[in-house]
Amino acid sequence: MKNKFNFFIFQFSFCIGAKRQKGFTLLEIMIALAILSLSLIALLSLRNSSIRLVEHSDRITTATLLAKAKMEEMPRSLQIGEAEGGFDGDEFKGYKWKRSVRTTPFAFIKEVVVVVMWDEGKGDVRLVAYE
Repeated sequence: MKNKFNFFIFQFSFCIGAKRQKGFTLLEIMIALAILSLSLIALLSLRNSSIRLVEHSDRITTATLLAKAKMEEMPRSLQIGEAEGGFDGDEFKGYKWKRSVRTTPFAFIKEVVVVVMWDEGKGDVRLVAYE
């Protein structure tokens, strides 16, 4: 009885192996390519977003340093009012600054706001100081 059972398992596994061919079907290959292409599209999208974010952070850093430099070059005795202008040099061509000096509730303290804008006002950095 034991021999008949082992022979049956051998025949069954042999028949399954004989019917199944080695390799992948066309449908399996197409599904694998679809999954691969979707993952590559997602990775390229992430790469493009990363490049945009690095460019934006570079602009924020440059504008912050320009605003700090503009704040440091101002004279100590400022008149109440507003002023604006651009920066020298080709590397700062798209950046503009605007400074406003306002009074505060305390007569001896003035609020100084320096705003550096880029790309026609699409982005800006604002520094505020009290003197």
